[in-house]
Amino acid sequence: WRVSRLDFYAAAIALAGVLLFGILHGILLAALASVLLLLARVSSPHVAFLGRVPGTNSYSDMARHPENEALVDTVAFRPEASLIYVNADTVLEAVQQRLNTTANARLVVCDLSASPYIDLAGARMLREICVSLSDRGVPMRIVGAHGSVRDLLRAEGMEKMVGKLDRTLTVDSLLSSLN
Repeated sequence: WRVSRLDFYAAAIALAGVLLFGILHGILLAALASVLLLLARVSSPHVAFLGRVPGTNSYSDMARHPENEALVDTVAFRPEASLIYVNADTVLEAVQQRLNTTANARLVVCDLSASPYIDLAGARMLREICVSLSDRGVPMRIVGAHGSVRDLLRAEGMEKMVGKLDRTLTVDSLLSSLN
């Protein structure tokens, strides 16, 4: 319970299922409950809005580390999950909400280093953000994308919209190159 409430719920459902329905049905119920709990967790991932860790070239979540240095004229975000159909709308809403409250953004950076997989819905969500920003005259760049993610984004034509999808590009190297 103290370490992981989700795991506690899964274990409690397994125990109750076995006691009420027997071993086979209890285990099947626990497996089904685990899948549903996993879907619930995946459907609302955390979107970290990044700031520079003081005295370093690293970036981390401003909500968790308010001492981070805020980025000037830039919004950098990192979805902390794979971008798939069950969570694409949630990520889109979080990013749009932040962009609507940030009037002076001249650049948006999407760090995909914590997103090992993207499906078509995730790629189209990123495209939607990019198009919305383009209408405002704000460019978007993508950094930290894994190989298979870069392949899918290229197939979707995102590289033409966001610039080169480079495996070595980081938030720091991108921002340093602009200064």
